[in-house]
Amino acid sequence: MSLGERTADLPQEPTGGQVPAADGAPPPWVVVVGASAGGLEALRQFFGRIEAPTRAAFVVVQHLSPDHRSMMSELLARGTTLPVHEAQAGEQLHADGVFVMPPGVVMTLAQGQLAFSPRPEHGVSLPIDAFVQSLCGPLADRCAAVILSGSGSDGAQGCAALRAAGGYVLVQAPESAKFDGMPRSALAATQADTVAPPEGLADAVLALTRGDAVRLVSEGLLDQAAVKPAMQQLFELLLGHAGVDFSQYKLPTMLRRIERRMNVHGLTSIGEYVGRLAAQPDECELLRRELLIPVTRFFRDAEVFDALGTALLNRLGRQAPSQPLRIWCAGCATGEEAYSVAITALEACAAAQRWPGIKVFATDIDARFLATAAAGVYPAVAASGIAPERLAHYFDSRDGQVVVRPEVRQLVLFARHNLLDDVPFTKMDLVVCRNTLIYFQFDAQERVMRRLQYALNPDGLLLLGSSESLGVLQPDFQIVDAAHKLFRLVRPVLAVGALAQGLSPAGGIQIRRATAGAPPLLGGAARGSLVDRANAQLLEAYVPVSLLITAQRQLLHAWGPTQRWLRMPSGQPNLDVIRLLPSRLGALVGHLLQRAGRDAGPCTAAPLPIERDGQAVMVRVVARALTDPAEAASTLGDASGCVLVTLEELPAAAEPAAGVSGGVSGGEGPALDRIATLERELAESRLTLQTSIEELGAANEELQAANEELMSANEELQSTNEELQSVNEELHTVNAEYNGKLEQVAALHADLDGMSRATGIATVFVDEHLNLVRFTPEAALLFRLRAEDVGRPLTDFNCQLQYPQLADDLRHALAGASALEREVQGPGTQRHLARVLGYADAAGRHRRAVLSLVDVTRLHDLDRLQRVVDALSEHIAVLDSNGTIVMVNTAWAEFARRNRASDTQAPDSGLAANYLGVVARSDTPGAPQLLSELQALLAGRREVVRMVYPCHSPSERRWFMLRALPMRAERDGRQTGVVISHGDITAWVGPDGPDPRHIAVQGVLAEGLQHA
Repeated sequence: MSLGERTADLPQEPTGGQVPAADGAPPPWVVVVGASAGGLEALRQFFGRIEAPTRAAFVVVQHLSPDHRSMMSELLARGTTLPVHEAQAGEQLHADGVFVMPPGVVMTLAQGQLAFSPRPEHGVSLPIDAFVQSLCGPLADRCAAVILSGSGSDGAQGCAALRAAGGYVLVQAPESAKFDGMPRSALAATQADTVAPPEGLADAVLALTRGDAVRLVSEGLLDQAAVKPAMQQLFELLLGHAGVDFSQYKLPTMLRRIERRMNVHGLTSIGEYVGRLAAQPDECELLRRELLIPVTRFFRDAEVFDALGTALLNRLGRQAPSQPLRIWCAGCATGEEAYSVAITALEACAAAQRWPGIKVFATDIDARFLATAAAGVYPAVAASGIAPERLAHYFDSRDGQVVVRPEVRQLVLFARHNLLDDVPFTKMDLVVCRNTLIYFQFDAQERVMRRLQYALNPDGLLLLGSSESLGVLQPDFQIVDAAHKLFRLVRPVLAVGALAQGLSPAGGIQIRRATAGAPPLLGGAARGSLVDRANAQLLEAYVPVSLLITAQRQLLHAWGPTQRWLRMPSGQPNLDVIRLLPSRLGALVGHLLQRAGRDAGPCTAAPLPIERDGQAVMVRVVARALTDPAEAASTLGDASGCVLVTLEELPAAAEPAAGVSGGVSGGEGPALDRIATLERELAESRLTLQTSIEELGAANEELQAANEELMSANEELQSTNEELQSVNEELHTVNAEYNGKLEQVAALHADLDGMSRATGIATVFVDEHLNLVRFTPEAALLFRLRAEDVGRPLTDFNCQLQYPQLADDLRHALAGASALEREVQGPGTQRHLARVLGYADAAGRHRRAVLSLVDVTRLHDLDRLQRVVDALSEHIAVLDSNGTIVMVNTAWAEFARRNRASDTQAPDSGLAANYLGVVARSDTPGAPQLLSELQALLAGRREVVRMVYPCHSPSERRWFMLRALPMRAERDGRQTGVVISHGDITAWVGPDGPDPRHIAVQGVLAEGLQHA
């Protein structure tokens, strides 16, 4: 809506509602993101930059096919940290969440909750407009609309309404969009706060929602001493830039618009913003556009126009036929309402069968909007409020746009006009000024209302907006329709002094009302009214029947007792004069119309006898072409080709006797016979001509019918084209989702391929016919496979495995059997564990099987090594890095078992026991030394440990020799544990042990044990 002269909507109560606040906190922002064809990539880029906390709820609205399951939630969830899910009916929005509209519905926000309605089965669906318009409530200043890539114009109308209600509009730069139809339509419909690529829009949204929005009124900033001078400077800057004194507008409305610009720039000080205005003229222009936002549409509030049409119909019945109908549409914005008023006037004239000249003066303060209005070309969405019959009769469709037809366009004159400063128009039968006064301060409202009163003729009509009133001028008007704010002027103002120029020296209008007690003072308006009334009576009493006819033989106006000659034929109403007049008279008038258009001066026909009501009447027809088109154009429009035809009835004395036409004597018999013959032949010629004319008229009607059928077919094709366009957008969206899914499948395929290569396990996949589907490089070696072998039966290949049951196992797995495992012999000494598993494909319709072959050759080698170690008589054990026994041979295990059986106090030295603990708890001499040396060996400080020690049992004396060596990893040489071997050397040294004096014996024995 506008702060200036604008036929704009008032802020309406919300059809939906903002998300309620929790615990008194401000409600979260609502950011609706609209996208269509090519929008998936833009959505990913946008949400890729959105990170919590955002203080906003994001709603994604797209054109989706109702028959397609949308994957948008899954696709968006992979590119953002915010939770993404498909919206549910009745769900309440919350901050830091992304809500995706499901297919097949139209979603709105009602009472703080998401509401669904069925998508229309036919026609074009505009889900973005529907949701954005539901945000136009009291808290619209905490809402933002983001328009991304898409074709068509969905979102344009909603963005204009949201911005007029105080919300924010952000549009993707058209050059960065795959389809720029939606961004360009939004930019054409309203001023955008930000135009940038998707990443830039995300940054702008976060800056808007995270920042503390300034509230000039609620925060009491205007009470500060430094603010008032800044506001005065702001008004002066606007006055110098735009020539409009905005200080006369209501301050709260002004402040809301200024707040918007400050929030866009992230400013909290009005002084800083005034400084930006002074330094940047472009910002002055943006603020001016912010203050003058046009929001209007065709036939806005259809009931108002119905009431207006009824009032105009009644007025046409009261005013003189020759009096033109003059209308002033003040604050016309982009012209939709001015054209609506003109169409309403045309329909009233058609209903009254009166065709006075119609002239609509449409004015506005903004030249940009006047240029749009004068062109008469609007986007396709503008036709949503027009009834189909009106759309077909008064509008054309061209390149996806609605175009006002020339016959309507010629009735409207657009001009720049400031209601507060410029001289008002005069002698108006109707003044329309809807929803404009509410933006002015009280004194400015009264001044404008007096100008509108001065512009009206006596008994003129005034149409105001739903929230406007007459104020102090209430006694001067009579209520015509209170519900629709339609009034009639009953006490006109009389011009005195400066009123003749429209302004007083102080800028106001000095007026004086005509009251009952005042002396009669006839101004120009009253005197003109009496003269017009006298002229009408003179015309009715003395003027013969006169017809004003166009070059197309259409009757424009009639004077005199026309009921004597004009007859309305049955069937469809038609103002063709030839058909309205009697046949003989119509033929003569048609002839004179051609002569008058060709010859200069009046054309007069000889008196013609016409039978009327059973009596013969002599009529003389005179045709005069209008030679002063400029003078006639002021009341009748284009007068070129118009002819004034007069039917003069001659007195009885002028009638020739015995049927003789003038100029022929009654005594000449042969002449009379000749004249009679000629008259008969002329009558026959006229009859033939009339028949030809009727046939031509019938053919013309058929052509008109065919033309109407073609127009109807064209409209149907246009509707079909729009539906195809919508389907095309849905296909683009579905295609984008499928592309995203294919990317996901490709990534999964790459992951599967990488995993199969990393495991190093031979794997083969086959379908239900045992045809090869895929395989790993390890399987290629066993089955001698190549890449081009995919699709061939696996049984055709020469397998190096000794696995005759392979085909049977695969078939059992495909039949639904549980997993099968068996060990098979490979080439050479290789052994493989074969595992066969069946599964279903993604659709669940076909079975497949996978064969995995794990090389278990090393397991067999380990088993053989264990057998070799078990064959040794020495006791051998392997310790890990902590000293725990992890592996023993049979001799060690048997010795540990015997020790536990013979001495219950002996520590356990079997598998899983900690050998260092065993040595620490042993009372054997030399145990502390052995423990220390083993710890040094585990720590890597020694390379070998040798020791001879006693290990007596209750029944015998025994001597053992121990040797420990470190174990290292094959790849990096890192120490992983210790291997210990010890054996009984009692047979070598005797029960008393080695002689301490022979120290070398230990070395010899140790070397012998090492060789063993």
